[in-house]
Amino acid sequence: MTVSANYAANAYSTALKATEALEKNAKTSGALEDTGEFTKLISGAIDSVSKTGRNAESTALDVAQGKGNLVDLVTTIAETEVAVETLVTTRDRVISAYRDIMNMPI
Repeated sequence: MTVSANYAANAYSTALKATEALEKNAKTSGALEDTGEFTKLISGAIDSVSKTGRNAESTALDVAQGKGNLVDLVTTIAETEVAVETLVTTRDRVISAYRDIMNMPI
């Protein structure tokens, strides 16, 4: 299997944009201001995705400078993509559960 540097860079860019959008939405909606356990859990997940993205960025810079390995870059980008997909899936399920609760008859 051949993986081009352009494909890896595009995958990383997409993951980074998704992570930044999640962070921005969480901060602007005030979701991170509550001190509840659920908020801490979500905040921790967002921080984890952000850290994974920064790790991928660091690896991408190393590869661009000729110091890193392309396989490591693809691996870190895949890890970032999985983390973002997990976070988005969790968000979607939480929203679905909220809608189900709101639609319950009183």
